[in-house]
Amino acid sequence: MADESSVPGCCYFYYPRLVCVLGVRDDAKKTCNFAPVAWTTPLSSEPPLFGVCLSPNTYSHQLVLRTGEFTVNFLSNEHAVLAEALGRLSGRDADKVATLKLALTPGEALSTPSLAVAYVSAECLLLERHHVGDQTLLVGEVQRIHTSPDAFDADGVLRLDQLKPLLYLGSNCYATTEAGTLRRPSVPASPR
Repeated sequence: MADESSVPGCCYFYYPRLVCVLGVRDDAKKTCNFAPVAWTTPLSSEPPLFGVCLSPNTYSHQLVLRTGEFTVNFLSNEHAVLAEALGRLSGRDADKVATLKLALTPGEALSTPSLAVAYVSAECLLLERHHVGDQTLLVGEVQRIHTSPDAFDADGVLRLDQLKPLLYLGSNCYATTEAGTLRRPSVPASPR
């Protein structure tokens, strides 16, 4: 491996990442805003916590603080154009639901809907927020998870033979996985 030293910011070393679309109600406009977010992570299994990093300057950040809830929606690679469009439009200026003719699935535990095209989505109640550098880490407690039929196997593992998750590489580049690249070691899985 080459040993070349560079300054931070010279490359997207932290990618690829699953594309996550954050959904949040915009009560003032009587709609919802959806924005792609690459910096997301599970934080805890018990209680089930999921983290999303957003710039405090974003419209979605303001809406999450107002409503105290959000959804996280994961898309397959066939929806790369949608993810790109959601990122180009600003919810400050446009009703993304109307403009992009988004089909929504109503929330069960919370009032914020999910994207109907998501292969999995989670309803999250804002639990905490932490300022980290130029971002805010929003910690959501997962209230409900919605999955597409056959998206996950009996162990809860994403079925790459059924769908290809959308990955973000940075600089407006997307990729996906190929089902044939999945390798499962012969070591038994630990219980979830």
